[in-house]
Amino acid sequence: MRKILDTVIYELCSEKNIEIKELSYGWIKELKKDNKVHHIIRNVFDLNSEIACEIANDKFATYEVLKNNEIPVFEHKIIFNPKTRSDYYKKSFIEEAKKLLLNNEKVVVKANDSYQGKDVYLCENEVDIYNTIDLLFKNENDTLSICPFLNIDYEYRCIYLCGEIIYIYKKEKPYVVGDGIHNLYELIKNIEKDRNVNIEIFKNIDLNSIPKYNEKVIISWKHNLNNGANPILIDNTDDYAIRIKEVAKKAGDALNIKFASIDVSLTNKKEIYVMEINSSVCLNKFSTLVPNGYEITKDVYRKAIEKMF
Repeated sequence: MRKILDTVIYELCSEKNIEIKELSYGWIKELKKDNKVHHIIRNVFDLNSEIACEIANDKFATYEVLKNNEIPVFEHKIIFNPKTRSDYYKKSFIEEAKKLLLNNEKVVVKANDSYQGKDVYLCENEVDIYNTIDLLFKNENDTLSICPFLNIDYEYRCIYLCGEIIYIYKKEKPYVVGDGIHNLYELIKNIEKDRNVNIEIFKNIDLNSIPKYNEKVIISWKHNLNNGANPILIDNTDDYAIRIKEVAKKAGDALNIKFASIDVSLTNKKEIYVMEINSSVCLNKFSTLVPNGYEITKDVYRKAIEKMF
């Protein structure tokens, strides 16, 4: 079945009289108009420079650039794989990670190029840290990032295009509401069925417990839509949207990136931090979960294509 992005791109090309052809078994979409040629690979449009993509796809590099430009960002420590990056590896890197844990209740360990919540783990003690580092290195990750865990109320996704935030929405952590009858496993299975969420990701909660009637139970600390998080459309009642957009714009400007999705967190202490910048702008799941999601997605990609041509 054709993905939503593919359908949107074909519709936009038809509307704008752009010739489109799939290459490399559909991995590449080649767009031609007025003697101009552009390519789209998955959710990546060729508006960005290679350097901007390299930085955005590296968690620690993004942190360094944003910090250097005095933009609020989660502190990151980097750990190099001793087998594949022996020239950079130092035991002190892990000691720094342990110090980060001492100053925080929990830390997050993740592959430096992780995306959509994959290869991202919450660690509550040194054993967790060592086991997670060992697992991620065994999975052939060259570098890992470690950052403090902060209690986040909402994660905002800002779509940045050529110096402007053209769209913003926020995400809340996935939850279920109890009915006093069914256990968490049964309640989450409904999300799995409706949202195509893998129940195996919810390993750190008691799936046999039965929530009380109307009890709201948060089932994951992550804000990824693919993990069951809920998108919320922004309106003029959101007190933080303007500040969030200002910070996201500064982050996009600092990376000199052209088209990106920028994730900004609002903590329970109402602090604002950039979490990450993605050179891949994916709205597939979002488009199916909110009213007019398809039209919003199409408008975002329309503006990107117009910048290409």
